[in-house]
Amino acid sequence: MNKTDLLKANGKTGFLYRLLFILMIPAAQGLYFLINLTTTRAYDITIFLDKYIPFNEWFILPYVFWYFYTFGALVVLAYKDCKTYYKLLFSIVTGMMVCFVVYFIFPTTVPRPHVPGTNLLQKMVLMIYGNDKPYNCFPSIHMLDTLLITMFIFKHNKNLILKVTSAVICVSIYMSTWFVKQHSILDAVASTILGIILFLVFENEYVIRKLENLREILTLQKRVKGLSE
Repeated sequence: MNKTDLLKANGKTGFLYRLLFILMIPAAQGLYFLINLTTTRAYDITIFLDKYIPFNEWFILPYVFWYFYTFGALVVLAYKDCKTYYKLLFSIVTGMMVCFVVYFIFPTTVPRPHVPGTNLLQKMVLMIYGNDKPYNCFPSIHMLDTLLITMFIFKHNKNLILKVTSAVICVSIYMSTWFVKQHSILDAVASTILGIILFLVFENEYVIRKLENLREILTLQKRVKGLSE
């Protein structure tokens, strides 16, 4: 069985092979930490609505849950629906690349409140603050990934409970980025617009056919090369 077959194969081997593609996310994340070192020329794009959202350490729970939710959704799709898995994965990675370009061209910041760290939740907030400098917030990758997962679930799953659960998680993660003061209202607007665009692109049959044609061309070239050798 060649690698192209394994991309779609059922069973443990195909599943594990597909999971390897998730490594693209932490690999891409390395670029974020390089860009996140920028501490100059960062623009504060908070608006008056952000002032009405108070800091609340309880929202660090859905904020941290995002990490498990994103990778969990990809793992489940890699096992149950490989086509949707690839759509979601590549839309997430493409979205990250777009965000990184924006971060480089237009670095932004969100003012953070003083957090005393007197309880476990506040210590979790301080841990997030310590590992993620308050720059490069627009658009929010947290919101972008969550919205993409929700839209793909609504499109390709008929389970009403799963859809409602996904919607609730999406709203809670959006709110978490505001209440822990990691992102602003405008970050959410930008993430939502980008997420909808990426969803429409990766759901477009013309784009899907082009990607499949490219894969077939590359596979054929490999086979021809192998025969010539």
